[in-house]
This record gives sequence, C-alpha cells and structure tokens, in this order.
Amino acid sequence: MSKTVKRKNNCTVHFMVNEEDMKELNLRFAMTNFKSKREFYRDSIFKNRVISIDISGEFRKELRELTSLVSRNSTNLNQIAKAVNSTGVIYKKDIELIYSGLELELSFLAEFREKVSDYIINKVIS
Repeated sequence: MSKTVKRKNNCTVHFMVNEEDMKELNLRFAMTNFKSKREFYRDSIFKNRVISIDISGEFRKELRELTSLVSRNSTNLNQIAKAVNSTGVIYKKDIELIYSGLELELSFLAEFREKVSDYIINKVIS
C-alpha cells in the first residue's frame, strides 16, 4: 500500500547557476531573516516585478536623443568646470549655457518619463 501525500505546492522548479552566482545567492540569503532558501527564492521571484521594455522604433530614437543630450551637457559642464578651476573666473555666458542645457534636458526628461510611464502602464495592463 503506497501512501500518497497531498501537497499544496506539488510542482518542482529546477535551475542551474554557476559558482559565482551561487556565492551571490548564498550571500544575499545570509543577509535575510528567511529560515529556508526555498522561502527566500519564492519571495525573491514573486515579490519583484519584471518589466520588459521593447527598445525599438521611435522609443529607441528618443532614448538615443536623450543620451546624446545628457552627454553634451556633461561635456559642456566639464569644460566650464576645468576653465573655472584653472582661472578662478566664470563668465555669465557659461552660466547661461549651463542653465539652458539643463532646462532643455529637464523638459526632454519630463516628456520621456511621461512616454515611458504610458508605455509601461499600457504593457502591464494589457
């Protein structure tokens, strides 16, 4: 006579990791208050949202434009900082350049954030 056990969780999940990943998992587990690795893995998987974003077409073009804008502003700011550090003088034109670049960057970021939020909401809901 075989004894059958009725379990609530009756499916098995199995996956392989390399030694480096295993060390990282053990390290993260050690920093928690979980009693078992099973609880830790389940909580890690089910309590985190995974969002996949398709970075193609118009979205990719806007992302590149934003990246380029941030890069140009950073370069301008670094050049101005080097000049100020070497001369001890900052010109009004430089301040205006920084201000206009940051204003443009912030407005672009606000528009981009709105588009990303709409995109994510539409993808998560549908």
